[in-house]
Amino acid sequence: MSDPTWRVLTWNLRGSAGPDLAVVADVIASYRPDVVALQEVRRAQAASLATTLGWQHTWARKHHPYTPLAPWLTEGLAIVSPHAVTDVVRRSISPGVSTWTYRHRVALAATVRRGAESLRLYDIHLASGRPAADERIAQAARVAALVGAESPAVAVVAGDLNAAGEVEVVRELHVAGVRDPGGGPTNPSIAPRNRLDLVLVPERARVIEQDQPAGGEWWWAISDHIPVLVAFTAP
Repeated sequence: MSDPTWRVLTWNLRGSAGPDLAVVADVIASYRPDVVALQEVRRAQAASLATTLGWQHTWARKHHPYTPLAPWLTEGLAIVSPHAVTDVVRRSISPGVSTWTYRHRVALAATVRRGAESLRLYDIHLASGRPAADERIAQAARVAALVGAESPAVAVVAGDLNAAGEVEVVRELHVAGVRDPGGGPTNPSIAPRNRLDLVLVPERARVIEQDQPAGGEWWWAISDHIPVLVAFTAP
């Protein structure tokens, strides 16, 4: 009999700081996820993690933070899974913004196929900074529109929303038929006080587990965010 539970993990890795990928892989494996949404991860880092874990992955460029002469430093999003990863879509959610600036934002979507079951994951990293609330709301609305246009049977939106206390941003994603099951602060990882990282599950899903570390110096050595896991049974 197949397991009706989906385990979804999201984590902003701060790849530019060069996290220890062996440690990252061990942490990811310890959560036993069906799929992982990563943010601020370089293409080579995503590929290395997938190789270490023996999993599949896909990656999307977010922006070039330095120079065209160093494409290996380009930051992006990744979806990593022990299951088949198919039907990949990469979509800009900040139209008119150059890919040479950190203000450029994308959504990465992929279908994870586990036997006869499937889940559509939308990995996002919304605009950062306090003055950018309107940008986050607009970007969330574009993500919701993408989910609505695709209308998958089981949709999950996960990532770094950069929206601590901004219910307006999460409300835009409710249009996509997903909800926030709640959780604690996720940033900065040394002593979390801001809830930036979320896994939004289908409205009628039954959440059976939520897990995130308390933070501390060990986690700060890996990233400025802590990972967040949500396990649920699909409606």
